[in-house]
Amino acid sequence: MTNKSAEPALYDVADDGAAILFGARDRAGYISFPFQELGSLESGDHGSDLTRVPLSGHGTVRASATVWRHNDPTVEVPYTVASISLDEGPLIRGVMADLATPTHGTPVRAITIPMPDAGDDVRQLRFEEIR
Repeated sequence: MTNKSAEPALYDVADDGAAILFGARDRAGYISFPFQELGSLESGDHGSDLTRVPLSGHGTVRASATVWRHNDPTVEVPYTVASISLDEGPLIRGVMADLATPTHGTPVRAITIPMPDAGDDVRQLRFEEIR
């Protein structure tokens, strides 16, 4: 069985279900997420001047908030969203794997979980606290 990403433009899924994030590195070394060739946020490098680089998926929580109500009734609540500084530099937002509300400075890592009602081979990106 092959694990598939629910959002292939953002991440891939390894055979063991681990999240594989890819960023874009410009010629000066600045890394952004997700990988795209439209242009570096720092320098404006684009196209072949950007290199696709794997990211560890590890980072540190800068802020978090729990969502208790959502405008779309099909979205299951509550869930927690965190602002995460990845070890390689980019600041991203991600959904936590459980309802824990991590505090500033909490170390986290990217994981994938099976997507409800889509089969075990489709996986969503989540973050979990590193204990």
